[in-house]
Amino acid sequence: MKAVWLLSLVVCGLATSASADTVFGVYAGAGSWLQDYHGEIASGITEVDVEDDLAIGEQQNNVFYIAIEHPVPVLPNVRVAYARFEAQDRSALDRTIDFNGVIFPDGTDIESLVDMTQGDAVFYYELLDNVLSLDLGVAARYVDGEMEISSAGDSSRAEFSAWIPLGYARARIELPFTGLFIGGEALGLGYNDESMTDANAQIGWHSPYGVGIELGYRWYTAQLENHGDLDSAEVDVSGPFAALNVHF
Repeated sequence: MKAVWLLSLVVCGLATSASADTVFGVYAGAGSWLQDYHGEIASGITEVDVEDDLAIGEQQNNVFYIAIEHPVPVLPNVRVAYARFEAQDRSALDRTIDFNGVIFPDGTDIESLVDMTQGDAVFYYELLDNVLSLDLGVAARYVDGEMEISSAGDSSRAEFSAWIPLGYARARIELPFTGLFIGGEALGLGYNDESMTDANAQIGWHSPYGVGIELGYRWYTAQLENHGDLDSAEVDVSGPFAALNVHF
């Protein structure tokens, strides 16, 4: 948390010397992210592998964001974002696992479900706004989810939620007279043996009428401990995404 306060002071200090937006603007986008899951989750003595034990592969989920930028130099701009992580599959265990107090023996046919939603409130300053644009700020992220494993005779569910503070950075380069742009965005922080990184690289195009498209690749890693029924989680979710966006 101290790192977040320090980052806030640095960003605010830089913002006092940066030019404010001269026009009020709203930016919004919605799209689909093809997610590939890797990692381990524990609720009990067994670290359950999402690939080897649960056979969870690629899944497609929705994402969206909306940002409001304004001409007041002291107040930060605001961005709200949402992402869903939902994955479901069947497998036959090749080892015995313990999940939240329920034992699933070797050879059991199981069905697994991971369902997590994630919401961000980002407060940022626009430090550059030319051919190169640069935003810096801080974010509060809330994650809420559950994981369930069930067989013909047993079922076990682990629920978890957490507030996570993050630093935020975004950069974009406009290619003059074309409407094309390339850019990237990152949220991340590590503290108290926990860490989270959420980054993407993108290329896109926007029309003179305020409508555009984005294509890119997103990387997401999280290391969490002791949240709700969750003892630990070390997961990696990555994959390509496509989105439509509007600006007015």
